Amino acid sequence: MAQRTTAAPRVNGFLARRPGWWRLMIVGVIILIATLYVTPVRAFVEKSRLIQSEKTKTESLRSQRDKLQFEKDSLQNNSYVEQVARRDLGMVKPGEQPYVVKDLNTEESPAAIEAQPVEELSVTDRIMETLGSLIP
Repeated sequence: MAQRTTAAPRVNGFLARRPGWWRLMIVGVIILIATLYVTPVRAFVEKSRLIQSEKTKTESLRSQRDKLQFEKDSLQNNSYVEQVARRDLGMVKPGEQPYVVKDLNTEESPAAIEAQPVEELSVTDRIMETLGSLIP
């Protein structure tokens, strides 16, 4: 019996001259697929960072809103309004004597600091004093 051998079919043209062409095409397809995955992943990461920063801003604004709501509710109470007027605006009730304490940051003892009464002026005196300081 004679052995029959079949020869591999010969490929003519470009493929015959470039035996590594198939490997190069596979590597190219892999690189193409990888680049197609990079863009959506990058966009996902950027959107995640944006969402996180917006959540932080939202939480800060909610905290600020809660503080303002508490302040609004507190201002419905007359004793709180009086306390704010005394502390922030320096207002006093009629008949009370206001005092101003100066130089609290000095090294003197608290007993050595004397409170000096503030001269109480009428509204017309204050207006005249203000106009006098504006007009040279």
